[in-house]
Amino acid sequence: MAVVGPTASGKTAFAVDLAARLGGELVSADSRQVYRHCDIGTNKPTPEELRGLPCHLIDVVDPGEAFTVADYVPRAHAALTTIWARNRIPVLQGGTGLYLKALLEGWNLADAPPDPALRARLETRLEREGPAALDADLRQIDPVAADRAQRNPRRMIRALEIHTVTGRAPSLARRSAPPPWTVTMLGLEVPLAELDQRIAFRVTRMVDAGFADEVAMIRRAYPRADFRRLGHGYPEMARHLDGGMTLEAAVAATVQQVRQYARRQLTWFRADPRVRWITPDLEAAIGRLPPAIMGSEAS
Repeated sequence: MAVVGPTASGKTAFAVDLAARLGGELVSADSRQVYRHCDIGTNKPTPEELRGLPCHLIDVVDPGEAFTVADYVPRAHAALTTIWARNRIPVLQGGTGLYLKALLEGWNLADAPPDPALRARLETRLEREGPAALDADLRQIDPVAADRAQRNPRRMIRALEIHTVTGRAPSLARRSAPPPWTVTMLGLEVPLAELDQRIAFRVTRMVDAGFADEVAMIRRAYPRADFRRLGHGYPEMARHLDGGMTLEAAVAATVQQVRQYARRQLTWFRADPRVRWITPDLEAAIGRLPPAIMGSEAS
């Protein structure tokens, strides 16, 4: 099972309800919730929200460490194996489409380990020349990979890194045999106007919950942390703490970025024919779920 969709669509609550009904455990597919201490800014589920259910692949590395899809896939495989060994059902949930695609299609990334020095040079270029420069380089190498990256800086940097390390087109270097299991993908559909409201409310709630204090703590404890990697809002709040941006401007910029990100997520998941789009209310959606899924409910 996989629960996907844009940020603020209610994936976590839906996945918790579904896992509870099925006797399952959650496996996060969120590239930001892997970072310890980044709780408020990544909207990490609380123990109360999880209602006692295990949630794998959150709090995996410290904010100062890099974590990529190449790190995610083997860890996710290990989590799935552990859950199956307990005779429970894994429920993948999250909005990082690249992580899910790599896991579900069996991408082989072992031959392209991260190169910190190369990545640092690419990130310096990103700062100096902007994402258009990296997109142009990647498009010359591999137009398919460039289209998939959608000008996402992290994805472009990783694709260029794969090409430099392996000498192959990233879209080809990544492919491998698909895993010997199938998945039902449920996409949570929320009207855009409502989604925009939810995003604005979430960012306001983050600030009220102490997001500025969280960012300040991470800066003290992990001075080498790359806030761009940690998620939307972290660079803006850091700039606010430095006096370079008012709180109102930081909030507005974060809301705008998250709304743009949500639309990119929708574009990604709508292009996947495996996704079955449903309402984010489990009880209302049960009639549209495949009978084989609900037939596996725990008694």
